Amino acid sequence: MQNVRFLDSGHSQTGQDTGSRILIVDDIPTNRTVLVSLLSKPGREVFEAADGEQALELIDRTPFDLVVLDVLMPGLSGIEVLERIRRSFSSSELPVLMLSVKDDIADVVTALEIGANDYVTRPFDYTVLTTRINALISYKQTQDSIREAHVELENRIAERTKELIQANRALRAEVSERKHAEEQARISQQRYRTLYNDTPSMFFTLDGDGNILSANQFGAEYLGYALDDIVGKNVVDLHQEEDHRLVMEKIGNCLNEPQEVHRWEACMRHSDGTRVWVRTAGRFMSGDTRNADSVLVVCEDITETYTLSEKLRYQAKHDALTGLINRYEFEYRLQDLLQDSRKSHARHALLYMDLDHFKVINDTCGHDAGDELLRQLGRVLKEYVKGSDTLARLGGDEFAVLLCNCDLDWATSVARTLHQAITKFRFVWRDTSSGVSASIGVVAIEPTTENATTLLSAADTACYAAKEEGPKHIHVYQPDDKEVVRRYREMSWLSKIDQALQEDRLELFYQRIVEINPPEKDSLGEHDQYELLLRMRDENNRIIRPVSFLPAAERYKYSTKLDRWVVENALSWLSRCPKLLERLAICSINLSGHSISNDDFLSFLLTQLKNSKVPPSKICFELTETATIRNLVSATEFMEELRSRGCRFALDDFGTGLSSFEYLKNLPVDFIKIDGQFIRNIVSDSIDYAMVKSINEIAGAMAKKTIAEFVNTDAVLTILREIGIDYAQGNAIAEPKPISLLSASE
Repeated sequence: MQNVRFLDSGHSQTGQDTGSRILIVDDIPTNRTVLVSLLSKPGREVFEAADGEQALELIDRTPFDLVVLDVLMPGLSGIEVLERIRRSFSSSELPVLMLSVKDDIADVVTALEIGANDYVTRPFDYTVLTTRINALISYKQTQDSIREAHVELENRIAERTKELIQANRALRAEVSERKHAEEQARISQQRYRTLYNDTPSMFFTLDGDGNILSANQFGAEYLGYALDDIVGKNVVDLHQEEDHRLVMEKIGNCLNEPQEVHRWEACMRHSDGTRVWVRTAGRFMSGDTRNADSVLVVCEDITETYTLSEKLRYQAKHDALTGLINRYEFEYRLQDLLQDSRKSHARHALLYMDLDHFKVINDTCGHDAGDELLRQLGRVLKEYVKGSDTLARLGGDEFAVLLCNCDLDWATSVARTLHQAITKFRFVWRDTSSGVSASIGVVAIEPTTENATTLLSAADTACYAAKEEGPKHIHVYQPDDKEVVRRYREMSWLSKIDQALQEDRLELFYQRIVEINPPEKDSLGEHDQYELLLRMRDENNRIIRPVSFLPAAERYKYSTKLDRWVVENALSWLSRCPKLLERLAICSINLSGHSISNDDFLSFLLTQLKNSKVPPSKICFELTETATIRNLVSATEFMEELRSRGCRFALDDFGTGLSSFEYLKNLPVDFIKIDGQFIRNIVSDSIDYAMVKSINEIAGAMAKKTIAEFVNTDAVLTILREIGIDYAQGNAIAEPKPISLLSASE
């Protein structure tokens, strides 16, 4: 490849000259190869560096016209490399083009603030990339030419001044030579003035008070003034009022530290009032016998870069959909309020709002409608939030408000006002009008509050408590709130479940199901039938029963994770045990309500069944009556799909629902598992006896088999046989045991 140098190898191939040098810094070889191929051409040298350290080493010993720098790299990041470059080189001395991914808005803002000249996001438009690179190289070479011209002019002026002094001494003797020298001086001065006036930067020579002694034509016209009008003005009059103090301070620095070049950014004002953001370099200029000391400042227009930076900064802090403060900025402000509360003992409050049934609008009207609802609701809420407070969209259908300097009573009053505003709001989408409601959690921000994370967690818990409480939909968090304590306890199980999944501390047990009234034909008595039960082991290998962690999993929609684990491990285990599988009649697996209404879970389940060696007819999925009736349409479709593949279904905990028999005849189930609350006391409780007998008779009329749970005594088993129950399960039959014991019997 032509015109390429790589730091590690030391090899290079160059064209006929070295008109420009580019350094590409990227840890991914393929990225560097593509850029090298794109940028290489005669008269240009392209260097490569695989990381930040190599790049800095090469920059120290090689003059470059441009650095193309990747933001994300191991070791020194692109941001850190940029910071080191800017310690030694200004943006005009060594331009830097940053490469980033589209979502790295925060990194782009940081890079531009540090001094990056431009940036390009991946995937690249290579035409744009090469155009920007060529523009930056041209900019660098122009700046180099300007600097060289300045040096040349200063040298020539010095030389010419010396010549003029010598000429003046010989004026009386050499008139013709003096005239020639004067003509040369005039020509030189004219060239200097032309270059000075037409250079595309604003030049101002100032006295110690900031008064403009001279300016170039370009600078005056760029700000909308005639050259004569601008000379004599004070330079601060060309700046926005808020930058007056900064400008005078920097001029003072130039006078006090004459050996340094001082740089700053400020906002100038065009004659028509337009703002012009500039990057300024200033330096002391020593006077002579005729001229006093002065300060030369050179201003470069960076308005476009500054505007882009401000836009990116705004986007980093605001929600793109609603224009409200986003979660990142909200958490930053929450931390500030918490610090303020600790320092001044002020009281603030946090309101956490979650829309009720937002998913219904998304599902029925589409995501465009959901987005429009959030936009309109954001505008409604904004009307009730005063300027010193903060309204934010945290994501999805969640909003939050920070209330400054208020107690819980006032915060609760504001929450009621917001809730009423939401309730009154009607969302109209095409021909549909929908009401909206929300649940609001209220939390005090006090000096004793542990941290922002604790506050958000408490607010989220209070919001969910409000959602469960019903009509008022507002819940004020109190540290001793029993509901909150319960939810905290449940939420703590979520991390334990995740940890158990990661550390493989979940385990399957089995409990036998026996036929207690075997028919004369098709008896399963010679084959195994059992239900698989989930257990968790703690860090000390002690068994944790599902009653401890399943309620939390159900409430916070973690149950599908567990169902996936159970299905995958159960089918894998049966596939590895061919003799056990041959003896198996039915293996029952419990599924949660969240899983049966999840299309992804159904696809997962069908894939698992297809890839396993287990015949679907040997698998029976158990669904609770409550979950089935709550998701009746989804549950029916779920069951019919799997029954078409050969699977069976059992309706678990039957009898606990309000309309059990009403739905039973329409549900495609094979077994009815009678809830244990009717079985435990059947020997002594006549109502339980009647309920079980009734369920069994109706099930028989519908050609469905019955299974009695929690059969823990022989007396109960005897009664169940008398009633005619088909199957029994409980400790009187067999206690739950690890499936490893079954595997060992092969």
